[in-house]
Amino acid sequence: MRDAFHAELAAVSLAEAMHGLSDPLRLRIVDLLAREGETECSVIYNALGISKSNASHHFRVLRQCGLILRTAQGQQQSARLRADEFEERFPGLLRAVLDNIDGAA
Repeated sequence: MRDAFHAELAAVSLAEAMHGLSDPLRLRIVDLLAREGETECSVIYNALGISKSNASHHFRVLRQCGLILRTAQGQQQSARLRADEFEERFPGLLRAVLDNIDGAA
């Protein structure tokens, strides 16, 4: 497997960050990762009831906007929020989203 692209957060614009947070399914992924911490990708798409290909698309968008980091260990893929780094780049944004996610997702 080739390395997945992960955004350099310093280069991510506010518009790109907001795009990553603009989809209800991505909000559910972010919420799950915020609650559970690093999680195997298959656990995420099974918990959300979505296909692997659909999840892969949303994981890619979340990586490109700097919200998640995906790691691989053998065949196992995991994802985690880059919460501290994202907070440093966009102070308060992720916390505001997480605090209001129930009404949006």
